[in-house]
Amino acid sequence: IVDRRIFDKELKDKISKSPRRTMREIQPTEIKENPISLFDETWALVTAGVPGKLNTMTISWGSLGDLWNKPVVTVYVSSSRYTHEFMERNGRFTVAFFPERYRQALNYLGTHSGRDSDKIAASGLTLEFLDSGQPSFAEAQMVIEARKIYGAPFSTEGMGDVPAQFYASRNLGVHSVYVGEIEHVWIRE
Repeated sequence: IVDRRIFDKELKDKISKSPRRTMREIQPTEIKENPISLFDETWALVTAGVPGKLNTMTISWGSLGDLWNKPVVTVYVSSSRYTHEFMERNGRFTVAFFPERYRQALNYLGTHSGRDSDKIAASGLTLEFLDSGQPSFAEAQMVIEARKIYGAPFSTEGMGDVPAQFYASRNLGVHSVYVGEIEHVWIRE
């Protein structure tokens, strides 16, 4: 797990100011969007890592809720995705939601690998960092900062007929589920 309080001086100097200038914090209970359509229709980026060593990917699966008396966000990342490595190594992640006009950029980020190129730069989105050191995007309409409290691969034994219907027809590794305690929610004004 990476301690985000420890950055070398050069990387610290590159971190932009927090988007709090243009975003305001709300409580998790104040999120007004329908949590089902929020992921399914809006799409989002899940991002993990530290300045200079991070990755992001588009997600359309996720949920918001309550677990162990904590507000949580749950995301799913295939073991075949480069972002999976960052989710495994880091104790925190962000989930950023975007207006429809950024659908093409999110589609690009979901279909290209960060292993091969700087896909964030190629997407046209603006990477920035919150005061906590968490990665975010200037174009996001809402950003959730989360501390990972659970992460494990799905067991195909508990899936019933899902593996035959879903995983056999796609070139995917089994997904891991990551549950993050929501620490902050930022919305664009």
